[in-house]
Amino acid sequence: MKLNVKSLITAAALLASALLAQAQSVYSGSLSAGTTLLFAYPVAISSVSVAGTAAGATTVTLFDNSTTATTYTNAAYTTALTYATNITSIITNSAGNQQTNTFTGYYTTTATTAANTNTFPSVAAYTAGASLVNGPNVVGFNTVRGLAVTATTNATITVTYRRLTVP
Repeated sequence: MKLNVKSLITAAALLASALLAQAQSVYSGSLSAGTTLLFAYPVAISSVSVAGTAAGATTVTLFDNSTTATTYTNAAYTTALTYATNITSIITNSAGNQQTNTFTGYYTTTATTAANTNTFPSVAAYTAGASLVNGPNVVGFNTVRGLAVTATTNATITVTYRRLTVP
């Protein structure tokens, strides 16, 4: 197979565009105690650094979520339950005689599961002492919804990421 200059230039341009499409960005910002939404879209995270302030140590927890909510509620629901049982029928006829019949069969009833509140699972948690930096921590995870973080006290965070495109 013979390659010409035009084919080589085209291949190099495709390779360069593929590499540039994978370029990473860096987010760096301050966090207040509580929950902060960093990204409302899917991202591939490659590293995370957390720094505590002079006032004290902090723990920063990362959640795969596109809102600042860290909990969700499942609604109540009803299910049907069926089980095998014996059904007994006692009949007194017109002559006053009792007749007992036992049948095998299935009994169906319903059960209601109450609504419950759950916490989204955390993706990672990092702790940094007062005026200390924890990181950069090399990680390799993708979020599906986005990235929300919860800090126990004021802190700073640096995230190296790449935005994921949704097909």
